[in-house]
Amino acid sequence: MGQLLSHFSRKETKVSSFHDLAEELVKAKHVVALTGAGVSAPSGIPTFRDPRDGIWRRYDPSICATIWGFRKHPDQLWRLLLDFCREVDPKPNPAHRALAMLEQLGCMHAIITQNIDGLHQEAGSSKVLEFHGNLMNSVCMSCRDKTPLNKDVMTNPATAPTALPPRCTKCDGILKPDAVLFGEAIPSYALWESRREAQRCDLMLVIGTSANVSPASDLPRLAMASQPPAKIIEISKTSTQLTHRVSDVIIKADCVGLSHTVEAVTRLKASSTRS
Repeated sequence: MGQLLSHFSRKETKVSSFHDLAEELVKAKHVVALTGAGVSAPSGIPTFRDPRDGIWRRYDPSICATIWGFRKHPDQLWRLLLDFCREVDPKPNPAHRALAMLEQLGCMHAIITQNIDGLHQEAGSSKVLEFHGNLMNSVCMSCRDKTPLNKDVMTNPATAPTALPPRCTKCDGILKPDAVLFGEAIPSYALWESRREAQRCDLMLVIGTSANVSPASDLPRLAMASQPPAKIIEISKTSTQLTHRVSDVIIKADCVGLSHTVEAVTRLKASSTRS
C-alpha cells in the first residue's frame, strides 16, 4: 500500500470536527464507512499491532495469522480464540452505535469492516461487508460447511471444546475460525461488493484504520479515483498513510466522538423539516 500511495502527490488535508462532519453527511447522497481495529478498541478488544498490549505480543503471528501456520498447528489459533472469549466480553461501543444510528437517519449506506468481531451487526448496522471474515463463525477445511460459534459455549469451561482443533460434524474435517488469514483470499462477495461501494460513494469515512493492509487499504484510493471523486474523511487520533495523500479531511479524535455527529445530524434534519 505504501508503494501505491507513493504515486499520489502530497495534498492538503484539512483538520475538521465531528460537528462539521454532520453537515457533510447530510449533504452526501451515498456514504460508505471503512472501519478498522481502532473502532473496536474502545470495546476492550486489543489491536493486533499495539506495541504494549497487541495480540501479536502474546501469540506468534506466523502460526496464528497465516494459513500455513494454521495447517501445521491448527490448535494454536483455537487456543487464541478460546483465550479471547474467556478474557474479553466486547460489546458495541458509542462508535458502533453511532454508525448504526447514522444508517437509521439515512446518512450511512454501507460499512466495510476489517474487523472480525461482529460488533457492527450487534449494534444494529444492516449492510456490513466483512472484509476479513468473522471470528465467531467456523468453516470446515474439507467440506466448507459454515457453523456459527456460540460464545457462551466457548467461555464455559464445562462446554468449551477440549480437543483442539474441533471437528466438523458432517465430515470430521478440521474446523477453522472463519477469519481470513494471511495467505487466504478475501471472500469474493465482500471484495467485489466493497469495491463497488467504494466506486459509487460520494463520501467515504475512514475510521480507526492505519491503512496498511491491501486490498482493504486500496478502497479509499478507488473512491478518490471515481468520477466525480468521493470526499475522503479520516477519523484517527494520529496521521496515517492516507493523510496528505488521499484524505481530504482528518478529524484527529477518538472515534467514539461520532455520537456528537449523530446529535448534530439529528438537529440538522429536524431543522430542515421545520423549514
